[in-house]
Amino acid sequence: MRLAWLFLVLAIATEVVGLTVMKAASGSGSYWGHVVMYSSIALSYVFLARAVKTIPVGVAYAVWEGSGVAVITLVSVFVFGHALSGREMLGLAMAVAGILLLNAGRSDAEEAAA
Repeated sequence: MRLAWLFLVLAIATEVVGLTVMKAASGSGSYWGHVVMYSSIALSYVFLARAVKTIPVGVAYAVWEGSGVAVITLVSVFVFGHALSGREMLGLAMAVAGILLLNAGRSDAEEAAA
């Protein structure tokens, strides 16, 4: 089970790398930037596929997508200087709360099954 969560973390990390490089490559038009972007995003899906062998696909996808959005938003704030509006901050907080609730619900379900 821990290995599946490691794959999910790797999926999130490679997605963030790919999308961060996409932003940088779109401004510079770098060929290598696009290669890194496509490779990272493809690798992210490979890691996600490995994670869903153990983690339920709905939970894995929600954690992957929600965590990816949260981390990419933080990257855009700290690396690219994007200022978040109040609505954006509220949406980000709601996404994080949803991820936490999904994981809390999954833990309860696992305990009931055991």
